[in-house]
Amino acid sequence: MIAQSPVFWHTLDMLARERGFTPSALARAAGLDATALNPSRRVGAGGATRWPSLPTLLRVLDVLQVPLAVFARSVAGEGLHPAMPDEGVGLLHTLAYSMLDQKGVFDQHGLPCGPVWAREASPGQWWGEPDAYVVRVDTDGMEPVVRDGGAVVVVPSLPLREGDRVLMHGPGREPVMGLMLDEPGGPAVCSFRRGEVHVSPMREGAVWLHRIVMMTV
Repeated sequence: MIAQSPVFWHTLDMLARERGFTPSALARAAGLDATALNPSRRVGAGGATRWPSLPTLLRVLDVLQVPLAVFARSVAGEGLHPAMPDEGVGLLHTLAYSMLDQKGVFDQHGLPCGPVWAREASPGQWWGEPDAYVVRVDTDGMEPVVRDGGAVVVVPSLPLREGDRVLMHGPGREPVMGLMLDEPGGPAVCSFRRGEVHVSPMREGAVWLHRIVMMTV
């Protein structure tokens, strides 16, 4: 059965939300006009829902890091991922924000390690992303952008672009959540805490920048 165009757009919107994109932000990230994916552009003069062109779809899926075949199966109702195995899959490492600067909670690649991490069910479908983890926010210093008691999902494997929400952390450093900046001297982060700008050290291994893909309250 051929999928209906509203189902197509609903699936695309779901993927975009899970990865932290609005329709406009996703269009810009894909190199399109900022209004290209807006709901108002999806309806033709006769009221019928439009389909995007294949080049547009491929550019958008590249940003979302979703293969075309996987997306097609999802639109057809087969789901974005194969069924989850029972043993531990579907759970993400979880740690409080205030504990991120402790020794031994990240390995040499900046990925979660050690017994201090808890495990919990993944918000959305992020269990399928390699090395994704959850940070529980236990401070009100970043409100209203990130609320005390909420959580953020971090996916280290995703590429970074200017304007992405990111977590910057490193051994013995206070972690910083904010927006990625592309500065002349290298990457920097404009913190959600009072808009402070933190420059990433150029020394390899001194700091890690990981993309935030989802925030919950």
